[in-house]
Amino acid sequence: MPVITKTFRYILHKAGSPLRRARLWIKKRLGWLGVPTIEPYMGFSNGKDVYVTGNVMEDKGLDKPKPGQKLRTNMLAMLKRYVSDEISGVRVRVTFRGKEEIVETNELGLFHCCLSFPGKPEQGLHLEKVYYELLDEVVDNQGLIKAEGEVMVVFGRVDFGVISDIDDTVMVSHSTNTLKKLRLMLFKNARTRTPFEGVAAFYRALHKGKKNGHGRNPLFYVSSSEWNLYDLLVDFLEFRSIPSGPLLLQELEHSIFKFWKSGGGNHEHKFEKIRILLSFFPELDFILIGDSGQNDPDIYMRVAHEFPGRIKAVYIRCVKKSHKKHSTMKIATEMAKLNIPVLLINSTEEAARHALMNGYIDASSMPDIARQLEEDHHFSFADIFYPFE
Repeated sequence: MPVITKTFRYILHKAGSPLRRARLWIKKRLGWLGVPTIEPYMGFSNGKDVYVTGNVMEDKGLDKPKPGQKLRTNMLAMLKRYVSDEISGVRVRVTFRGKEEIVETNELGLFHCCLSFPGKPEQGLHLEKVYYELLDEVVDNQGLIKAEGEVMVVFGRVDFGVISDIDDTVMVSHSTNTLKKLRLMLFKNARTRTPFEGVAAFYRALHKGKKNGHGRNPLFYVSSSEWNLYDLLVDFLEFRSIPSGPLLLQELEHSIFKFWKSGGGNHEHKFEKIRILLSFFPELDFILIGDSGQNDPDIYMRVAHEFPGRIKAVYIRCVKKSHKKHSTMKIATEMAKLNIPVLLINSTEEAARHALMNGYIDASSMPDIARQLEEDHHFSFADIFYPFE
């Protein structure tokens, strides 16, 4: 009688849905089932409570994109993000400040962990390490699987936080045009994706804050992109020198045949995740930044009603002239009644000037923003003539 290996035991008892079990079984028989890896996502803490999350999946074998990377390499990297299987039903040990918690991955391979600590940490904004270890053996002879991540701790001495969308707010994504969106997803990478002009310097200015302020301000990114694209978004922020921060993405599985639908849906998860952030940081006010193409104005209005007095300003990028329409203007008028300024902007410069006049950024940041606007304009101009590089 043949011996049932640990891999087959995992597939039979922990692999989730019948479809996922069948897929893993076929990959195992063909020798395609890869070694699992832990992908940690940046967590956040208010000084007392800590929230971390991550994913256990097959190693995708993705490297950071290199200058001049070929189109087929970009396409292969995007396909790998969706064909690698998530590992459900396995235990992960989370260790932060010497305290441990064991959590189990869900159907999508995601795990979430909340920890609490007594006492008061260092004032301001800083990063701390968090450690992960996979406790279950998924494939035969997989060895020790560990990972190291970061937690952004925000406690006192912070003027405000920023919650920003990514697609068509920070990064040109053409979310409302399926063909253009598909071209970007397949042919571009984190180095060659285009930022909106001036965004990097403006976000650095918001992160830096005003000259006589308390210190650095935290940035959070809430997007309808899926967790499959986490590495691409993190690399994009790094390559463009945009301040890093926790990304709260969409927990919705799309198959390889529907990956171009990433970033779609009704965007209700964005509202829920923004609610989590405002509840998690009850003493922190926020600036909200989004665009007119993915229901951001309506979502931000709902947030403003639920958390009165907590929203300092709202900046909405108008991705199309048609989006500066009656419904958006009506939302802006309603939020003005709550003493929340709403700017419907066509360029980052408009938001930067408003932020300067209201003391959210320092005047010393304006030359950097001006330089960034000029640099990005040349980059965008070149992208028109060399769209596939």
